[in-house]
Amino acid sequence: MSKESLDKAADRSLRVVSLSRANSFSGTMSHESRKHEELKAHVRIIAASHFLPFSVAVSEATPEEPYQWTVSRRSGHTAMYAGIRSLSEHPNTECTQLGWIGYFKDRDGQERACDSLSAESRANIVEALKPFDAVPVFMDEDIANGHYEGYSKQILWPLLHYMSWDDSRRMDPVWWSCYNKANQTFASAISAIYNEGDIVWVHDYHLLLLPEIFHQLKPAATVGLFLHAPFPSSELFRSLPNRKEILNGMLGSTSIGFQTYSYARHFLSSCTRVLGLESTPTGIDNRGSIVSIGVFPIGIDAKSVQARRALPSVQAKMKTMREMFANKRIIVGRDRMDEVAGIKQKLEAFEKLLETCPEWQNNVVLIQVTQPGQNRKPKLEAKISELVTSINSNYGSLEFMPVMYHNTFLDTDEYMALLNIADLCLITVIRDGMNTGSLEFVVCQEDKHSPLILSEFTGTAGSVSGAIQINPWDYLGVAQAIDTALRMGPEEKKVRYTEMYNHVMGHDAQHWAFTVIQDLRATVLAGQTNAETPHLDLPLMTKCFAAAKKRLIMLDYDGTLTPITNIPAQALPPPDMLKALNTLCADPQNFVCVISGRDRQFLELHLGNIKGLALSGEHGSFIRYPGGEWINLLEDMDMGWKEEVMSIFEFYTERTAGSTIEAKETSITWHYRNADPEYGEFQAKECMNHLENAVVSKRPVETLVGKKCLEVRPLSVNKGEIVKRLVGANPEQWDFVLCAGDDKTDEDMFRALRAIRLSIAGNGQEANGGTHDGASKDALSHYFTIMVGPADKKSAAAWHLVSSEKVVEALTWLAATDN
Repeated sequence: MSKESLDKAADRSLRVVSLSRANSFSGTMSHESRKHEELKAHVRIIAASHFLPFSVAVSEATPEEPYQWTVSRRSGHTAMYAGIRSLSEHPNTECTQLGWIGYFKDRDGQERACDSLSAESRANIVEALKPFDAVPVFMDEDIANGHYEGYSKQILWPLLHYMSWDDSRRMDPVWWSCYNKANQTFASAISAIYNEGDIVWVHDYHLLLLPEIFHQLKPAATVGLFLHAPFPSSELFRSLPNRKEILNGMLGSTSIGFQTYSYARHFLSSCTRVLGLESTPTGIDNRGSIVSIGVFPIGIDAKSVQARRALPSVQAKMKTMREMFANKRIIVGRDRMDEVAGIKQKLEAFEKLLETCPEWQNNVVLIQVTQPGQNRKPKLEAKISELVTSINSNYGSLEFMPVMYHNTFLDTDEYMALLNIADLCLITVIRDGMNTGSLEFVVCQEDKHSPLILSEFTGTAGSVSGAIQINPWDYLGVAQAIDTALRMGPEEKKVRYTEMYNHVMGHDAQHWAFTVIQDLRATVLAGQTNAETPHLDLPLMTKCFAAAKKRLIMLDYDGTLTPITNIPAQALPPPDMLKALNTLCADPQNFVCVISGRDRQFLELHLGNIKGLALSGEHGSFIRYPGGEWINLLEDMDMGWKEEVMSIFEFYTERTAGSTIEAKETSITWHYRNADPEYGEFQAKECMNHLENAVVSKRPVETLVGKKCLEVRPLSVNKGEIVKRLVGANPEQWDFVLCAGDDKTDEDMFRALRAIRLSIAGNGQEANGGTHDGASKDALSHYFTIMVGPADKKSAAAWHLVSSEKVVEALTWLAATDN
C-alpha cells in the first residue's frame, strides 16, 4: 500500500471521525493539522511491546566480553509482529520496534540475564539490532520477573480472562512496584528515541501504565494503545486493587483499540463506574480530553501461512499423517494448558459425541495438541489426562485411540500439516482475545474446505461468520455441532469456507496494523488531541496585577474556589480562601465578584459577610453588588415552566436511586452524582429527551448538562451575560481582568471576555490566550482567563491551574501583593 493511499485513507477517516464524534473541535485543528502535514512527508512509528521479536546469543567469535551477538527471530505473537513489521513496507514510513530483550544465550546455549553484561556488551546488542529497526530495553532481572512473571501473569492475565480473585492468589506488593518500574523504564526508553511527530503504539496488558507515564514526559505526543487480551466486565475488573491506576494509565492514550466491541464496552463501563467519567461508544471524556475508543480485530500473516503450507517438508508430513489416519475423520485442536482454553469442555463434548452418535466410534480421531500455559496447572493437567484415559478406555482399542493427546510444543511443519489434512477444527475456548489458530486453519483449507467450529467466547467469533458457533459448556450442543460438521455436504462447506476465506485474506495482520495507524492519524487530524493550555504564569499575572489601578476579578465557586463534593452542601469555603477574598475586597482598586450556580441563600450564608464582595447566583439570574440588595434579573420572566420541569424531575428521581432535585428560584437542577454511574447516565439522557419534547421545545428555557446533573434555566441566563454587565460599556477602564472557572458554564465567561478583547483590539486578533502562541506579547495581556483542570482539557481560557487549591494559592499571592 503506497504512502499516498495511507494519506487518502486517513483523510477519509478524518471526515468520518469529524462527523461521528461530537467532541471533535474542528475549529481548533490548526496545530495538529500542521503536525500531520509534516507526517505526510515522513511517518515514524515506535511500536512498544513487552518482548522484542528478536533474541540474541553470544557469537562464537567472542569467547570473552565485550561480546558480539547473533540475532534470531523470537517465536510467538506472529500476528502482532507481522502487522507491525508490515508498516515499514509503506513508502516514507519508518517503524521502530522497542521491547525487552529478555535473556541472552551464552556460548553453551544457556539463558542468562543481561544484568551480568558489561556496558560494552549491551552497547553491542544495541548495534546488532539496528539493522532490524529494533531498540532493546534493559531491565534488572528482579524487576523483569516481578513485572512479567508476577503482576502481568499472576494478576492481570487471569483477571482479563475472567478468572476471579480468591484468597490463594494474593498479590505480592513487590509485583506492583516492579510493574510500575518496568513501565517507567519503557517510557524512558521511548523518550530517548522519540522525535516530535512520531506515533507511539503500545501493545497489550504488560504496558498499561505506559501511555500515561509517557504522556507526562511528552504531553503533545500521539499514543495508541492496543489491548490484545479480553477486557472483563466492570463487575470483575473492579476487584483489582490497582484498578484506578490501570485505567488512568490506559487513558493517557490518544486512542485505545480492542479486539471486539464487547471488550470496548466493558472498558467504557469500568471507566464510568470506577473513575466516574462520561463516555460514548466511540470515546471517553477524560477530564476534558477525549480518548478515542475503537474496535480493530487482528488478523494473521495470511501470505506467510500460505507459503509455509506449500513447503515440501510440510507436504511430506501431510502424506505421512494421511497414511497414519487412513479412513479416519480427523478433528484437530491446539490450545494452551489454561482453564480458559476449554480443553476439558472439548473432551467432554467429544465423549458425548461418541456416546450419542456411536456410528463415529472407530471412525473419528481428535488430535489435541496442548502447549504450556501461563502457569503450571497440575490439577487441570491431571483432569485432562484422566478424561483422555477415560475416552480411550471406553471407546478405543489396541489398534486405535480416539484421542491423540500431545502435551508438548509441536513442530511448525507438523502443525501446518495437521491443519491441512484436518476434516474439522474444534475450538472451545471459554475466553480468548483473538484466536488466530482458527484463522490459520481457514488459510490451510484452500483445498478441502473443511468446516470450523468456534466458541462464541473467542474474539474471532464476531468476525468469522462462516464458522459454526457453539457454547463450550453445552456439551450435547457441541457434540451435535461436530456431528453436523462431519456430515456437511461439499456445497455448504464451500459456501461457508468462501465466506471465511474472504474475511481472513481481506483482514490480515497487515490490514489490522494499517487500520489502527490510520485511525490514530485521523483522530489527531480531527482535533481529538488538544493543544495544551499553558500553566498560569503566576509571576506575570502578579506583575500585571501590581501595575494596575483598576482591577476586575470574577470567580466561580464550586470546583474553582472549593473542590467538588458528592454532597453539594459540604462544599464549604476554606479559611485560606476567605482570608484571600477579604484582603482583595478591602482594596478599593479591586472589584471582586463570585459568579456561581448556587442559589443566593447559600452565597449569602457563606460569603455574604465579606465586605466589598459582589455575588451572582443561579448562573447569573441574581446579582448583589457590594453593600446592596439582591437584584432579580429575571423578575419579569414567566416561571410557569418550573412546575412542568419539577414533575418530570420527580418522575426520574423516583426511578433513579441516589438522585436528588435542587429547586432554585429561577432554575431547577436534577443531580445524579450518587446514582449508579451507568444507569444515572442512561436516565439523564432519557430525561433530556423528555424535557426537549415536553418543555424546551415550547418554552424559552434550555437544558444545561453539568457535572452529573441536568439544569433547566431561562434562555437569557448564563454567566457570560453577567461578565458583560460587570465589564460594562467601557471595558478599557479595567487595567487587570481575572476570570477563573472549571466547567461548561464557565466557558460562557471565557467566551464573553474573548469577544470583549476582540472588540477592544479592533483588528480581529485574539488577546491573551485566544491562541496560546505569544500570549504574553499581546497588547491586552492583562486579561487572565483561567481554566481549572488538566492542561489538555478543552477550554476557551488562556491559562490553566490543576485544582481549586492552586486557585486559592494564586489568590493568596495576589492578596500578598496587594498588601
